[in-house]
Amino acid sequence: MNYLAVYPAPKGVPMLKDYRVRVRIGEGEWRELDTYLARVDMHHVREASVAYFDFCGRVECEIKVEKGEILNAKIRPVSAGISWQKEGNTLRFFLTKPAKLSVEINDDRFHNLHLFAGRTGNEEQEIFGENRGEKLIKTKVIEPSDEELDLAAAVESAEFCGGRRVICLAPGLHRLKENRCALPSDTTVFLSGGAVVLGGFLIEGQRNVTVAGHGIISLGHVKKETFLRGVDIRSSENIQLEGVIILNPAHYSVHLGGSSNLLIRDVKAFSCEGWSDGIDMMACENVRIEDVFLRNSDDCIAIYGGRFGFSGNTRNVAVKDAVLWADVAHPTMVGVHGDAKDGGSIIENISFENMDILEHHELQDDYLGCMTINVGDDNTVRNLSYKNIRVEQFERGKLLDLQVKWNKKYNEVPGKTIKNVVFEDIFYSGSGEHTSEINGFSDERKVEGVRFKNLVVRGVKVLKPEDGNIHIGEFAGDVHFE
Repeated sequence: MNYLAVYPAPKGVPMLKDYRVRVRIGEGEWRELDTYLARVDMHHVREASVAYFDFCGRVECEIKVEKGEILNAKIRPVSAGISWQKEGNTLRFFLTKPAKLSVEINDDRFHNLHLFAGRTGNEEQEIFGENRGEKLIKTKVIEPSDEELDLAAAVESAEFCGGRRVICLAPGLHRLKENRCALPSDTTVFLSGGAVVLGGFLIEGQRNVTVAGHGIISLGHVKKETFLRGVDIRSSENIQLEGVIILNPAHYSVHLGGSSNLLIRDVKAFSCEGWSDGIDMMACENVRIEDVFLRNSDDCIAIYGGRFGFSGNTRNVAVKDAVLWADVAHPTMVGVHGDAKDGGSIIENISFENMDILEHHELQDDYLGCMTINVGDDNTVRNLSYKNIRVEQFERGKLLDLQVKWNKKYNEVPGKTIKNVVFEDIFYSGSGEHTSEINGFSDERKVEGVRFKNLVVRGVKVLKPEDGNIHIGEFAGDVHFE
């Protein structure tokens, strides 16, 4: 079945006109996409473009550069294998499956077009399942308004059906009261394609909450000092976040604290402030992060023990099918923070699988590493795997950094240990990186048990550390290449 869904942007939302983007199925009518403004890179904030649509079948994409001349072009990640044709100032290419792409003209990574081609947008079925019936009648649809939206009150007034309240935000602009809405248990909020929500969501001490859809959560209008997050999940369980785009929060795009049984899928997020990480978690269990695109001005994904008042361990975290772009700091970071006063946290059973790393640019030497495990606060980090990771040329950083260390800016004491880490099918195609480090802090605080299976750097399989520009220190043991 062929299907194409495009979503006009509502008035009042910042847009950018660097590109004209059109899509069509077969020889059908061209449909134009609106291009949103996303601010990127806190080093020197610039404006990039974001466009999205949903489809099923074979779609043709046309991108016209409105200013300047196309001398060369790249569509990344390279692993997507997108071939294109150029005619004047226009690129054309085809897609047959969902994709999250960066279209870069003349090697410009900062004024690029981020194009998100999603799965078909049959919204009624997504909200109500195969059997519409009574559920459709009892769904509360909220139309856009010029007034501030008291979404919490709207949720409270919605009827329960099958043990759940369902709110659908219709296409248009929705301004949340006080720029945030706290959601209660047993609630689904669906952002229709073309819906833009000004404000974020708080889920605290709740169960069975879903925020999903094809719309946008935008916080570019709030002040940095608010530290508002796109979605803030605290002390909750059975929470799902799916499909949305998050633009320019004042702090993290998604925060997870003291929570369990969490699913984050098909989320796209952009940030440009200091400490505006992508997805950060503290003291969480059973977390799945799937099919995400994160471009952030701090760590894209950070996994910690106790922090910010959330105490305990973090375990059973699976990240797969991700595209990560760290304009600042690390694409992935594990281990810095924990419960130092209580003997440290345990962070265990963590996996990263099938990822593309498009950028890593950090100016401070203590915070380098695409795949980083830096353990402080008496933490124990164990049983981690990195599989099928593709790292493209990055600006400044290391490929990996495994250290038990004492960062006195953040840690009361050094970390305890890193144990049992596997790197399998890791491919780095760039050059000029800083030397990777594997080392502990002392004889009592070591790194033990690191396996490299098919680490390929610049097309050569690495069988000894110097061939991969890796330094192994005196407090690291049982490190093997095969």
